[in-house]
Amino acid sequence: MAKPAGKRALTLGQHLSIVGSRMFFGALTSAITFARGVQSEGWRRMRYGLLHDETLDHMAPEEQEGAQTHAPVIFFHGGGWMMGTPDTYHHDLLFLAEAGYPVFNVDYPKAPEHRHPELLQSVFKALTFIRANFPEAEAVHLMGDSAGGNLAVMAALILDNPQLFDAIDPRLKKSSKLPKVLSVTSIYGVMDRHTCLNSAFPGGDVMIESYAGPGALLKEVDADHAITPMDLKFKKHAPCLLVCGSSDPLVDSHALYERRLRNAGHTVTSHVYTGGIHGFFNFPESGPKAACRRDILAFLAGL
Repeated sequence: MAKPAGKRALTLGQHLSIVGSRMFFGALTSAITFARGVQSEGWRRMRYGLLHDETLDHMAPEEQEGAQTHAPVIFFHGGGWMMGTPDTYHHDLLFLAEAGYPVFNVDYPKAPEHRHPELLQSVFKALTFIRANFPEAEAVHLMGDSAGGNLAVMAALILDNPQLFDAIDPRLKKSSKLPKVLSVTSIYGVMDRHTCLNSAFPGGDVMIESYAGPGALLKEVDADHAITPMDLKFKKHAPCLLVCGSSDPLVDSHALYERRLRNAGHTVTSHVYTGGIHGFFNFPESGPKAACRRDILAFLAGL
């Protein structure tokens, strides 16, 4: 099993950047929550592990007479692997429950206190918990935004290509307690290290080093620092939906991964929303957000 990335001390500037980002993110979360009012009704929180952030929120689908039963959606929030909370997404994920999908909104430990592969280990711990406690979760849809989109696609790839467990936790290779992945959706996820490092994405280098150590900043990485889908070699891939905004610094990462999947013959659907910025899915209502919701439901319905 891979050990967590080296704990080399971050510089004072990097620490200040992380603290500042967390303060800004916290203030933004509070502002969004205040503007929307209490959105926790219908969500049930449960713990899937012993670490502080190993919790998830569950919402059962709205009961509609004669409605078709859908496989659950398991969602991972964004925040640069360093911050974020499921609370901010309670309102944003209601459209899935209203369409008949059980929803699991998963939290996970944060970098740099917890580094790769610890976050993915928690992701698989959550998937094991959901599979064991919810009979309908034998097969699931994985989904996430930003860093959560990265974790969702990484988890889907590892589940479909068991040799990739060697860099995360090889004991899981023979596990029968994990769900089957029906599809995976990335909402402006980090699909490629290089475009994240070389784009205008604010603090991309700090996020990547905080998450996986200085080895993840190199042009070529070993298996222990392969933190994005573009770093991995794989043969199988679940049907994939990629969405991004045209004004998002990660739009090149989105396009690069789309080309790779399409050229390899994998099932991939892509949408780039004109004028959409990074974070639109979690912001107040907008054109890209409404279009994204419609496209997600259409993608899931077409599987």
